Amino acid sequence: MKFYQVNTLNSLMLGNFDRTVSVKDFMNGKDTGIGTYEGLNGEAIFMDGVAYNGTADGNVKIMKDDDYVAFGTVCKFDNSVSYHTLENVDLDALKKDIVPDNPNYFYVLKTDKIKFDTMHVRSCYPSEKPYPTLSQVASCQREFHYQNIEGYMIAVWCPQYVKGINLPGWHFHFLSADKTKGGHILGMSAKEFVYQLNACNEFDLTLPTNKEFATRDLCEDLSAKTKAVEG
Repeated sequence: MKFYQVNTLNSLMLGNFDRTVSVKDFMNGKDTGIGTYEGLNGEAIFMDGVAYNGTADGNVKIMKDDDYVAFGTVCKFDNSVSYHTLENVDLDALKKDIVPDNPNYFYVLKTDKIKFDTMHVRSCYPSEKPYPTLSQVASCQREFHYQNIEGYMIAVWCPQYVKGINLPGWHFHFLSADKTKGGHILGMSAKEFVYQLNACNEFDLTLPTNKEFATRDLCEDLSAKTKAVEG
């Protein structure tokens, strides 16, 4: 199975929020993943072949084919894989207990509808050129807290050796069951967590073509800033 990515994390961290590919091209033959849109416009949740955007105004909208992805990861999910169940979990427990069989592969996780006791998500307002850094944008992010909410989780796992290209470890996004709330997950809890997991042993990376990408120092160690943004 192939794990598709557009742009690199360090490029995004340094403010390269330009369009990389259209939603139509990004989703062509794929259906499940996460990311963000042109201008760092919201939090992308790609589920069942639909591109959702958890926006900073607390709503969710469906993106059009001719909208653009700035950074994202997606796959064609194999729904025939087995289900797994965890009980009485929070976000830290998920990160600890969902251990990939092969940590050098990429993984995509998705759930069916789950009842979350608590859900804490964030999103950012779109930026305009000249773009700030992701750390600067995240300082003004909007956060939302929900209780007893039903919804879905999409997550990706990246291996340690792609540090700077993507985020090593787990990265989680949420979409409510009624498709009206969503974002990047900062915290959650659930009594029962049922999920499926796809291992991806192929990696396809599409890099930006804008002129600013050529000026980025993609070898800079941004791990501390990335950790602050993701947390």
